[in-house]
Amino acid sequence: MRPRYSLARRKAAELIQSAKIVQAPVPVEKLAERAGASVRYEPFEGQMSGLLYRTDGGSIIGVNSLHPAVRQRFTVAHEIGHLLLHEPQFHIDEHAFVVFRNPESSKASDPAEVEANQFAAALLMPEGLIAKSVRELGQNPDAEKAIRQLAELFEVSQHAMTIRLKNLGWLTP
Repeated sequence: MRPRYSLARRKAAELIQSAKIVQAPVPVEKLAERAGASVRYEPFEGQMSGLLYRTDGGSIIGVNSLHPAVRQRFTVAHEIGHLLLHEPQFHIDEHAFVVFRNPESSKASDPAEVEANQFAAALLMPEGLIAKSVRELGQNPDAEKAIRQLAELFEVSQHAMTIRLKNLGWLTP
């Protein structure tokens, strides 16, 4: 299976539009609730960033409270992506499913993880809001300063913002 990039971006845009989000930062917890999940923060041992627990009664997104806030926001968005894009991957019991977010999630080897990452980027850094924010920076802003300011505004890491700007064609590789 190949990653469905356009589906991931479309689902993120639909969620943002349905919640009438018009400015950064995107309220990711509010969007999780809108998608049918509650968010819980707990300290996880090791490198696990988060998990998605599904039951017939709803879904819970678990987030590693030991990680930086920007990482936590990306994890919530990533798990919303799994919730909206994918069937459950691990069967725990008759009515509950879990998807774990771990170091493999950031590698481009699993199409479901690639899609969830694409969804998370589009959700946290919507193209329209990025364009508006870049225009507000003025003509020819210093790239490093602009990335720092945009990352702060959108409450994402500078690394995530850099990747998003490159993918949108605002930065050259």
